Amino acid sequence: MNEEMTPGAEPVIYKENVYYGTVMWLLIGGLIVLYLVVLVGAIAKRKTGMAVGMAVVTVFLLALLANFWKLTFIVTENEVVFGFGLVKKRFRRSDIESCEPYTLEFRNYLGYGIRLGLDRTIAYNTRNGPGVKLTIDGAKKPYVVSVNDPGAICRLLSSGGE
Repeated sequence: MNEEMTPGAEPVIYKENVYYGTVMWLLIGGLIVLYLVVLVGAIAKRKTGMAVGMAVVTVFLLALLANFWKLTFIVTENEVVFGFGLVKKRFRRSDIESCEPYTLEFRNYLGYGIRLGLDRTIAYNTRNGPGVKLTIDGAKKPYVVSVNDPGAICRLLSSGGE
């Protein structure tokens, strides 16, 4: 059986992974290299306190990178799940009041990752560009998620999966 399953053992109807752009990877990689260089320098100069501090920061950055390296968006018959690594949102499809294509812009979120927008949305954002805006029954704010084909996702969610 080749059918992909969610943790709740439901067959996946739609799955998409969205990654950060090259520039973001270069910035993150450069920051990690910088901390590693300072760490090695602190070890070489026998500055134990600084070395421990740099090691802690480097491990923290690597853990963040491991968790946030891709955004996953999954639709099953009964659920919509999206998020980064261990930080995921899970909603029943029946609780989705609306889905509409949305354009994510840096000026609205002032960054990438999980962000509160100036327009009072919560974004799971990897880049500027296409996404979906989901209004969920019982949620205080709409969610905006970076995806590659917002039209297809909104059609799928509005059709009830049929």
